[in-house]
Amino acid sequence: MTVGTDGSRWGETALHWAARHAWNRGDELLVLRGAHGGSTRPITRDFPLLPVRIRTTVGNPLAAFAESSWESELLVLGCRGERHRHPGLGDLVVPAVLTAHCDIVIVRGSDDAVDGRHRRVTAMVGGSPDDPLVVAHAVDKALALRAQLMVLHAVPDPLTHHPVSRQHDTDEILVAAEKVVAGLARYPATFIEPVRAHPHEVVASRTDTDLLVVGRGRSGAVMRSALHLAPCPVMVVHDPTPPVRTAPSGHRATWTPCLPWPRDNRSPLTPATTGGI
Repeated sequence: MTVGTDGSRWGETALHWAARHAWNRGDELLVLRGAHGGSTRPITRDFPLLPVRIRTTVGNPLAAFAESSWESELLVLGCRGERHRHPGLGDLVVPAVLTAHCDIVIVRGSDDAVDGRHRRVTAMVGGSPDDPLVVAHAVDKALALRAQLMVLHAVPDPLTHHPVSRQHDTDEILVAAEKVVAGLARYPATFIEPVRAHPHEVVASRTDTDLLVVGRGRSGAVMRSALHLAPCPVMVVHDPTPPVRTAPSGHRATWTPCLPWPRDNRSPLTPATTGGI
């Protein structure tokens, strides 16, 4: 696991978040520290047996993040750094997400969420090719955090959106997520639900979540909404396969979804007897 810090408030918060998760998983922590990145002494004090390597970065931090992501399963950064003093997302965050070669967590949100007090991980699915990866990686994080998993699909109001192709059918999206979870050897208590709202509204309302897991998606709109609006840390799942963007002749490549409301009441998946928490 790799974490970048410049000594700012959110840089240090990201450092502590990464150290706690590396400790829970038994991983080594690589700290990419700017020239004024502060001390790692509190980390070695709080987690005395955590293997820590420290690398001082000079020059372009984006290059250092991208390079280190080749050898990491997870890259952790704060939502803004010392150079970005006004509220909002730091200038380097989106470029770091787009150039990372592994999953990346952007630490943001309330203290309760950052400290993992809700015991819940939420994954967003929407019929994108990376949905199975998003769900599988969310399961892994929920198990590591000993948290329950909530898989949500945003369903905008059908009165204001145009129909889309069958591949975006709500039932199919949710059933596909169920199959991913059920096919894993171990999984936590899992709830899979549609939410009648726009994706950005769902993202902004996750005040009961410790980690929001999203993919880059077709257009990146949900990912960007999560990075800007989520009240909790956000994990963007890296899909190593290049996206294939095709559209029927005479049609636009993307549509704004209008999805039918499912007719059944879905019950939560319970942990398998061979695993779970």
